[in-house]
Amino acid sequence: MENLVIEVSKRQDNELKKNAARRLRREGFIPAVLYGLNKDPICIKVDVKEFKELSKGRGATSLIFDMQINGDKKNKKDAVLLKDIQRDPISREFIHLDFLRIQMEKEVEATVPIVIINEEESLGVKEDEGVVQHGMRELHILCLPKNIPEKIEYDIKDMRMGDRVKVSDIEVSENIKILNDPSEIVVSIIHPTHLKEEAEVEEEAVEEVEEEPELVGKGKKEDKEKREEEPTSKEKKS
Repeated sequence: MENLVIEVSKRQDNELKKNAARRLRREGFIPAVLYGLNKDPICIKVDVKEFKELSKGRGATSLIFDMQINGDKKNKKDAVLLKDIQRDPISREFIHLDFLRIQMEKEVEATVPIVIINEEESLGVKEDEGVVQHGMRELHILCLPKNIPEKIEYDIKDMRMGDRVKVSDIEVSENIKILNDPSEIVVSIIHPTHLKEEAEVEEEAVEEVEEEPELVGKGKKEDKEKREEEPTSKEKKS
């Protein structure tokens, strides 16, 4: 994957204060941080329009940039990996970016999207009236930066009802190592009623979790009252 070129600016002291990040976003910048290779982290800001243009149609993370920091006297570019993206849960606008300095000749861990193709054309959907269930949407890999793929595709056209694809079934270049558990399910085709049953189980699990804090809180209160009622070591001696 070819490195993208991006220019960023170092954030000034007044841009690191409380609520400064919100002001930066209103001005068209994304607050970000650059770290790694045993160097001090640098708080930077990225032009949102430029970043959207560069990342358009590409994977959400694991993009590699040749980054130039404006005002850098050495005029040096760092090879960096886009390690993490934070988005607003409602607007989906970028909130914060994490960039990791890397060495192009050393392997790095990255996350790439896995794209399932021919979902509607699969035999399990067209003929068996099954439903495609995604177990995971991305893969964790290890490889040289230049070998990081934008995406990994898997064709399920020939899958039938009850078939499932595990991580171990995914074929990638010999230069790439998949770090996920080989037994993890990537995608499967199940009967619609099974999907409904799983949804009901998940709903019941959420209800149990919501009730849990009350039980824990009650137990803590009882333990506290019990400790207060018990005599101290000095009282026992007297």
